[in-house]
Amino acid sequence: MLTLSDMRTENGKAYVLLMPSLILAVMFSFYPLVKSVAGSFLTISQQGEVRGFAGLMNYISLFSDPAFPASIRHTLLFILMFLPLNTALTLLAAILTRRKTRWGGIAEYIFFMPMAVSLSSLSLIFREMFRGRVSVINQILDTDIAWLDSPGTALLVLAFLGVFLDFGIDYILLLSSFRRIDRNILEAAALDGAGNLRTLISIELPEIRTMLSVTVFLAAKDALLISAPVMILTQGGPFRSTETIMYYYYLEAFRSGNRGAESTITTLITIIAVIIMAMIASRRKNDWKNI
Repeated sequence: MLTLSDMRTENGKAYVLLMPSLILAVMFSFYPLVKSVAGSFLTISQQGEVRGFAGLMNYISLFSDPAFPASIRHTLLFILMFLPLNTALTLLAAILTRRKTRWGGIAEYIFFMPMAVSLSSLSLIFREMFRGRVSVINQILDTDIAWLDSPGTALLVLAFLGVFLDFGIDYILLLSSFRRIDRNILEAAALDGAGNLRTLISIELPEIRTMLSVTVFLAAKDALLISAPVMILTQGGPFRSTETIMYYYYLEAFRSGNRGAESTITTLITIIAVIIMAMIASRRKNDWKNI
């Protein structure tokens, strides 16, 4: 039995082992975050010199720019397109392959494949597939649509790209959750006469609800922070219709050197991310209470 002295020694060792990670977290996460929050209330030159206290002027100036509220609308529209589509497709793929079969590995390999392609490569592939009216997609569908030249369809193409980028990891998380379900429960349900559909609805889906919630929130986070695919696929066009919050941030922070907008947007994005993580934590806490 461990004595109080032994427990203190073990705790001390644990803190020593955690110290390098804590130092790195402070240096590369917490310090830049605190600096950005403080910078959102200051007037800072392009060279990084603090000129004075700005109060809420950075926030007022940010929301006074018509492009920023528009970027929020575009981001919300993207989330509304991407989130249901991504959730439905990944859940469907996990349901279809949740049972191990002789040839099921081939389907699993196909569903894993998007993870083997880099973000940049997949974005370039999509750009070529949907480029112009003689695009590959138009030839396959026998249509005449300028996918990347129309505001509505450009955002839709971006949503499909987002699904391909997130599909692999979300599929793995859901599939592993299905396969962690106690086989005894499923066998008992089968003996009681429950069919596959009834077992899925009444037993399996409730069992994976926690992981399903996590994948939804993680997908929402990815949708909120999408920027690189926008840079490669649409550059915010046409007519700034696919300019998301993070792409607006890229334009202001890296192209224009607007330090005030940079710190202000960082602070706003952090607040939204904290809210999302709090929702995930609350969901997991409620699930643990129900066990």
